[in-house]
Amino acid sequence: MILLADANILIDLAVVGRVDLLPAIAPTEVLDVVLAECDHASQPTLRADVIGSGVTVVETDVSWVGPALQLRTPSLSLPDALNLSYARAQGRALLAGDQPLRKVAGEIGVEIHGTIWIVEQAVGRTLVDPQEICDWLARWPASGRRLPARDLARLRLALGCSGHHS
Repeated sequence: MILLADANILIDLAVVGRVDLLPAIAPTEVLDVVLAECDHASQPTLRADVIGSGVTVVETDVSWVGPALQLRTPSLSLPDALNLSYARAQGRALLAGDQPLRKVAGEIGVEIHGTIWIVEQAVGRTLVDPQEICDWLARWPASGRRLPARDLARLRLALGCSGHHS
């Protein structure tokens, strides 16, 4: 499996300083137009962190725009549609958190996972100490990242996180 990361996944992992986790789970790609969405003063090192982590930056080809536009909806940006189109054409598992993108991915048969799946992979493969993950589960809501409260609570319980509440 090769993973294709969307901007919100990269931002979630940047908040906890662990963009490097993605290539530890599976080879990971990010489209250059998606990485460009991450260029923001609030996360000045994100681009360098992604590149330094071993995530492969894929240069978007102009020929991909037509197929991507066919997938575009009012709630999907062009980078979202490009991600969907590329994931479908190349057989990538898309990592994304926003609901409109997840919904369309499911409708067109693109494998889709989110931040919670990444955490579960990290736990299952013992890539990260559970106590560190407990810290993440507290940091994400505190930083404004929107992750499903039910899943966060389930993970806190499963990991035995004590004193880590949002």
